[in-house]
Amino acid sequence: MTRGYRFTRPIGRTICTLKTGHTVNLPIFPGILKHPHPSEIGSLIQDEDVARKYTRLALEKACWQVLREFPRPWLAACLDDTPMRTGRRRSLRFLLGLDPSPFQSA
Repeated sequence: MTRGYRFTRPIGRTICTLKTGHTVNLPIFPGILKHPHPSEIGSLIQDEDVARKYTRLALEKACWQVLREFPRPWLAACLDDTPMRTGRRRSLRFLLGLDPSPFQSA
């Protein structure tokens, strides 16, 4: 018997307009922000400051299946401001393509 696993899927997406004029298409996952109702998250993360906090919390706690729904350049931009363990930071930098594999020969 095989077991199928269901991975977390976003319940929607929203556009956040940054102060620079660029836009970021963010997935909506309930549970990253603790207190808002899932129906309120989309409107909340349209604000750049809330979107950055939302992304930092996701980088700190969420699994890769959740993080890969975010735009990689946006994750990379938020990574340096995120407090996390050194091992997790190193792993995320590798998964985002910011650092080469430690197993590649020179």
